[in-house]
Amino acid sequence: MTRYITVAFSLIMLLLSSCATLLDVKSQKTKGIFITSNTLNAKVFNSKNQLIGTTPLLYNPSKNTGLQTLTIEKDQYESQKITIEKKEKAGFAFLDAMLLCVPCLVDYPTGNIYKYNQDTFSVHLKRIYDKDVERVSFVFEETDWKIADGSKIGKSINDPVYFKKSSYASYLYKSLSCEGQNYNRYKIINCNEDLSKENSLLINANSILIKPIVNELRTNFLKEKGVYNTTVNASVTWIFSKRSGKVIKEVQQTFIKKSDRADTKTLLARGLSETLANIIENDTNYNLFIAESKTNKEQENLFNEIKIEPNKAPTFSKNKDLIGYLMKGVVTIKHGDGHGSGFFISNDGYLITNYHVIKDKKQVDVQLNESITLTAELVRGDEVYDVALLKVSGQNFRGLALINSDSAQTGEDVFAIGTPSDISLGQSVTKGIISGKRKIGEKIYFQTDVSINSGNSGGPLLNENGEIIGMVTMKLVGDGIEGIGFCVPSNTIMEKLNIKLQPKQ
Repeated sequence: MTRYITVAFSLIMLLLSSCATLLDVKSQKTKGIFITSNTLNAKVFNSKNQLIGTTPLLYNPSKNTGLQTLTIEKDQYESQKITIEKKEKAGFAFLDAMLLCVPCLVDYPTGNIYKYNQDTFSVHLKRIYDKDVERVSFVFEETDWKIADGSKIGKSINDPVYFKKSSYASYLYKSLSCEGQNYNRYKIINCNEDLSKENSLLINANSILIKPIVNELRTNFLKEKGVYNTTVNASVTWIFSKRSGKVIKEVQQTFIKKSDRADTKTLLARGLSETLANIIENDTNYNLFIAESKTNKEQENLFNEIKIEPNKAPTFSKNKDLIGYLMKGVVTIKHGDGHGSGFFISNDGYLITNYHVIKDKKQVDVQLNESITLTAELVRGDEVYDVALLKVSGQNFRGLALINSDSAQTGEDVFAIGTPSDISLGQSVTKGIISGKRKIGEKIYFQTDVSINSGNSGGPLLNENGEIIGMVTMKLVGDGIEGIGFCVPSNTIMEKLNIKLQPKQ
């Protein structure tokens, strides 16, 4: 009798300890992990480099391995790895210890004793192109947040989470988007620039500006199936535009990112980077962007001629006296989006600057060397050649001498005056030489080693006599590149703005 009781008790314990398996029909089915990729039919390899399928794939992990690393590959794409981690379900360790793993007799063969860190993996593969592929140049602009500081965006377990812009402003998608771009059809040319500084507008008049507008952001940190996961749900509008403000393309996207190992900021950065990559790697979008970035087509000059009385710089015995004289003709141009430089070409208030400095604004503030601020009106501008003419009301301004730039020679000493990255450094002077005359597209530029920063855009390039031979417009930025700047020749400025130098009769 005792023997029957013992056998019955053992069977009851076995059944009770395995009731999760016997009563839950779903748990008896084979569970898998769903693997997808942004490009179909990507190959999936296990840690032994054996092909186990192509995406989309329902993968059944090995029950005998704790950590499994899979590699997702496709020709002309950068491979990615994912890690599948097997964990013992909560409670089984205790039962195993109490019952000497009796539940394992039923649960181990089915795999129901285990769970995995994720049940789905969405893998983004970056496409790889030849290094000599024609590439679009992009410039990052600051993110625009439509979320009020202090607003509730979710919860962390039981505590509310509030949005704080300063926590996200410096931690964005930029670094992720910049990784591996040398093998893509685009180049983000201000990856190394500090965009928190005033005015990041520089470098290349043909670049496409990228501005993300984050419309909504929700985050939660919750326990799901025994695992704590962070989830980020965001809605973002991507604005692609020219420096003039012309919008080339506007795309609105939403995304959800989830992980048990990453925080909200990391997931947001990943989501933004991946959605941006999907847009700019699209063939149709690429063709649009490359066409917009090519501004070689000549435009008919429809501007009426403006006649300017030529100026002449006095002769000074000391160079510092000449510099002091010229600085009074150079100004800082300010508006809500940043600042740049400019210079008077007439005593009655005509000013020259870069088109991208004013960004198609009708009015800007102009700060003179004496710290006096006046309002300047946009008279005309040419986005293709990145030149603009402004007018300040008044008389007796320090008009500088604008001369025929054909007289400038390679190796000639030159200097620039302007406001670098910090607006408090107005009218800074840097010196160098003309390194050469370069043709970019259909446009001719002076190449110079004069030190150029973002706020120098629109400032004058002068010869040793204090005469304007060009205007600072861009510099090259990149790994191993330093001290290469480009200036629009004065002849181009006068031609495209239809300015004629005419002595007073």
